[in-house]
Amino acid sequence: MADSVNASPEDVRKLAAALGTYKQEVSAAARRVQGALSSANWHDPQKAKFEARYRDLQRSINGFMNGEVDAMIRNLNELARKLAEIKAMKL
Repeated sequence: MADSVNASPEDVRKLAAALGTYKQEVSAAARRVQGALSSANWHDPQKAKFEARYRDLQRSINGFMNGEVDAMIRNLNELARKLAEIKAMKL
């Protein structure tokens, strides 16, 4: 049995756009945190440990955003394109 998709191309595009917005918002939040960390009046070994942990976390998040989320957005946009083509053929 073949898989079927029952979705609106417009709704799929909206989901892809929402993921793009999510990525931008996470990136903006990361910049704010980095700015706060850089300007914090905190100078001891604990800050260095915290910064190292934060950098590791941020690398993981960036990898997820630039890999998985970008792929999800591409796949959703491709699905929306195909759905629109199928919808146009039925008209």
